Amino acid sequence: MNEKKQYPVEERDQQILRRLANIEHKIDSLEQTTAFALRVDADKHFETVKNIFRSSKRRVQVYLATNGERSVQEIADLLDMPRPNVSREHSILQAEGLLEVLEKDGGKTYWGKKPIDRSMRISKQLMEQYNLKANGLPID
Repeated sequence: MNEKKQYPVEERDQQILRRLANIEHKIDSLEQTTAFALRVDADKHFETVKNIFRSSKRRVQVYLATNGERSVQEIADLLDMPRPNVSREHSILQAEGLLEVLEKDGGKTYWGKKPIDRSMRISKQLMEQYNLKANGLPID
């Protein structure tokens, strides 16, 4: 007779959580390695980033306001911009590889910056260059 070993639900859940933690650790390690590699040629890479934002302060503001916790409508309200303008900028930034959809909840889509933002310190540099807060609003 073939008997399967039965694990209590809690033990099985703990194994799953340990495996997820291990995966997160590996992803963090990979991101750190990528960040190090990108920073070697940071000036060259940041020129590419500058070209993405060069033509539009609005794009910079939308990018900065996109933090994974706001929907397109919430970003539009925060920045006092029409929703279609925010959507257009999100499409461009997604195509450029800087934004991604993090979550869809009902009718809302939450966007976030890709890890390259942290690796290249894109938000920090844009805030300094355009004199904006982290949420995309002007510094008073």
